[in-house]
Formats: sequence, C-alpha cells, structure tokens
Amino acid sequence: MESNKQQKKLIGSTAYTVAGGLLMNGVLQALIYPSLNRQMGSSQLGSLLFIMGLLGIVCPSIGQALNTSRLVVRRTMDVTNGDYNSMLLFFGALGSLAALIIGRGSLNGIGDAAAVVILLLLMVFRYYGDVEYRLNLHYEKYFAYYAVLTAGYLLGMLLFKLTGVWYFIFLTGEALALAYLAATGSVFKRFFERSSFFKTAARRGAFLLGSYVITNLTLNIDRLALKFLVGDLAVTEYYVSSLLGKTLILLVAPVNTIIISFLTKRKELLNRKQYMQFTGAGFLVALVFFAGTQVGTPIFLKIFYGNLYDSVKPVISIVNASQILGLLSAYLFILVLTFTEEKWQMVLQALHLGTIIVLVLFLTDGSLEGFSRAVLLANAVRVALVVLFGLIMNGRGEMKPSTRRD
Repeated sequence: MESNKQQKKLIGSTAYTVAGGLLMNGVLQALIYPSLNRQMGSSQLGSLLFIMGLLGIVCPSIGQALNTSRLVVRRTMDVTNGDYNSMLLFFGALGSLAALIIGRGSLNGIGDAAAVVILLLLMVFRYYGDVEYRLNLHYEKYFAYYAVLTAGYLLGMLLFKLTGVWYFIFLTGEALALAYLAATGSVFKRFFERSSFFKTAARRGAFLLGSYVITNLTLNIDRLALKFLVGDLAVTEYYVSSLLGKTLILLVAPVNTIIISFLTKRKELLNRKQYMQFTGAGFLVALVFFAGTQVGTPIFLKIFYGNLYDSVKPVISIVNASQILGLLSAYLFILVLTFTEEKWQMVLQALHLGTIIVLVLFLTDGSLEGFSRAVLLANAVRVALVVLFGLIMNGRGEMKPSTRRD
C-alpha cells in the first residue's frame, strides 16, 4: 500500500514538474524567440542568445547547485534560510562581475550592464527558489511557480514591443515568479539568519557549484565558442537546430530533481542490479527521445525558423544526437550524486569540459558542422565516463555514500 502511494506521488510530481517546464519552454520557443527572430533578425538574435547564454551558465549554476545541496545536506545538518541566501548573494555578485567582463563587447552602455546584473540576480534566486516546493514535495505549487514565470514573460513581451528593450521580457517574468514565491513560501524568511552549519554547508555547496558551472558552461558553450570562432549568425543557427534537444534537457532536469528528492529520503542504498536498471532505463529513454527529435526538429524549423532551415539541415542529426547524449549523462550524474560526495561530479565534469574545449578548438575549423561534430564526440565520451564511474563506485555491490560527517 505504501509503495503504491509512493508510486502515485512520484507520477504526480513528475507530471506537475514536466508540465511546468513544457509551459515555460513552449512559450519561449514557440512564441517569444521566433518573434524576436522576425523583429531583430538572426544575427542580432545571436547577440541576445550570447548574453542569455552567459546567464544560462551563471544563474542555474548558483541557484540549482545550492538548491540541490540543501536537499542533500538536510539529512545530517539543520541548515537555515540565511545560510543559503547569504551564499546566493555572494556567488551572485561574483557571477555578475564575470558576466559583465565576458559579455562587455555585446553591452551598450551602463543601462545594459545594469539590466544584466539585475536580471542575473533575479534568475539566481528564482532557480534556487523552487527548493521551497522540493523540500516539501509540493509540486502543484512548483507548477504554479513556473506558470507565473511564463505569464511574466508574456507580459514582458508586450513591454518589449512598446519599448524595444528585450531585457523587459525576462526581468518581468523573473520578478513575478519571485513575488509568487514570497507570497506562498518561506525560504526567504529570516533572510540573513545563519546556523552553526553555515561554513560546512558553504563548503559543500561550493563543491557542487563548481560542478554545475562546468555543466552549464558545457551546455552553453555553443553560444560562447561559436560567437568567437564563427560569428553571431552561427550562434542562432546552432541554437535553433538544437532547440528540441535542449528543451528535453530542460524538462528532464526537473525530473532529475524529483529522483534525487525521493532517493535522498531512502535509507536503502542502490545495489549493482538496481544501478544497472536505472542506467538501462536511461539509455532506452534517450533512444526514444533521439527518434522524436529526428522527426520533430525539421518540422519545428520549417514552421518557426523557415529562413534558417536550409543552412542548418546538414547538422540536424549530429546536433540531436549530441543533445540527447548530454541529457543522458545529466541523468546519470544526478543518480550517482545521490550516493557519492559532490566533489566527484565536479571531477568528472571538469574532465568533460577539458575534452570538449580541446575537440572544439581542433575540429571547429571555422564551420558550424565542425563544431557540431566536436560536441557530439565529447558528449559520447562523457556518457562512457559516467557509466564507468558508477560501476566502479558500487564495486562491492552497493553504491557507497559519503562517509564524512561534518
């Protein structure tokens, strides 16, 4: 009976989480970005995507890392809101400085710089904020959180049409989502009140943050590398050809958080057979997703980005395979993280980032296709490394949890 309740709760949580991601990303990919492509042009959209790529590295790296870290450490430490809010501000300030330095060539004056800093901080807190609903497994409110975010994006789109300032699209959405969180949650109450576990939580959070930075740098490396190695138009071309695959990654990320939420509440450890079952299921789902993207991507491009279809057609299969392998490895990473120390994820991610940088530099050769092949090869190596690591860690028949007690 208890098992049936858990299964129903897992299914319900997954449905609400996926629905929230579908709603947000559906509006972004089917309405907002195609509209911006028509109004701004593909090259200028590439510049916008570069800025959002920088935020896509910094904001989820900080927010999701501290979000996940809080879930993991709750087993052994009675942490407080102030522990994590302080870290969000500190790392958010560092991230703002990094974004301004790297993106300075695409910013037009102090106004743009201020908008980037404000948007970055709002997104950092928004990515972290859904821990409110993950801690208590309130996934109905999780869906509402992202529904409000989506409504804010649509309202921001109206402001963009009135002002011509694209930052309003995202500033409005992020601000409304945080307003909803403040009204329905408690993670921002007693904002600066720290516990005696702050230093320990900060150290463990920093380990995980490093891993997330590497992960999100890898996911957004196309926007950075293509801008500097090929050009703004190539940024847009790769982005639109990878949209369905990246949307799946964004949708599966919340599902991964459900997996870690439930598995961290278990006292039992995964044995070798269970680990292989989880791994095998991941490969099967990845195969189905690849087939779906192969069918869906050409249709999507012809409908929403018809002016770019001919130029990206040669790389569609390569890009889809690459994105799905990235999705698979992210799932495997979160599975292994549940039973190992955070530092191991960072080590594996660093190896992957080093691999992708080397391959991109040697294989891009000034072309979109060369870059696409480099990313595909790097993602294949990444999946193999994670699977091997998982097998090594349960060499005695069980995945080994951290033995450290802080």
